[in-house]
Amino acid sequence: MNHVFRDYIGKFVVVYFDDILIYSRCLSDHIGQLRQVFNILRKNHIFGNLEKCTFCVDSVLFLGFIISKEEFM
Repeated sequence: MNHVFRDYIGKFVVVYFDDILIYSRCLSDHIGQLRQVFNILRKNHIFGNLEKCTFCVDSVLFLGFIISKEEFM
């Protein structure tokens, strides 16, 4: 999956196997970045599980860590 997102890793995407984290400074950036990621997934015929997705939140559980703009726990 890293090769699919290589242009965006470190800019607004973190990939660990099949887990994808998209981070942004503001909601409008986030929506645009979500569109970019969805387009990449679509072009590469990669499907996600909507039940496992969380969108537009201030903190998220990712790989066992709580990640937010204030802290990483």
